Amino acid sequence: MKQLLLPAAAALLLGGCVNLSGALKEDPTADQFYVLDTRYFQFCKGKTHRCQELTSIVSVRYKLGPIEETYGEQIKGPNYPASLAKLILTPPDGSYSSEAVDAERRYYRVPVNSKTNTVWNTLEAAYRSIYQ
Repeated sequence: MKQLLLPAAAALLLGGCVNLSGALKEDPTADQFYVLDTRYFQFCKGKTHRCQELTSIVSVRYKLGPIEETYGEQIKGPNYPASLAKLILTPPDGSYSSEAVDAERRYYRVPVNSKTNTVWNTLEAAYRSIYQ
């Protein structure tokens, strides 16, 4: 019995050395849509962990010009992140639609286009101006 356990244990221990790089590749559809988390106000690229915080705009509201210009509507307070989330989910011109991707309607899939790319780039610039 011990003769069988020793090779099995060695195999399990050495199994950690297996190259998993192929299994850990990024989602190939990540550049086809964004996901908006309406609870934590995160705007993510596809099903990845590359996310921007909508809350970062509170500190740098003067950077909202590109988003407001692109959508043709002002992002209003007092809850700027919620106002931006609403704008992303329902653009005033109806140029695209969003869809809930979970039963609780917390996560929404939003297409990648010039408007949503502007949101991404503006949030990225806001983050950099605060933390870098």
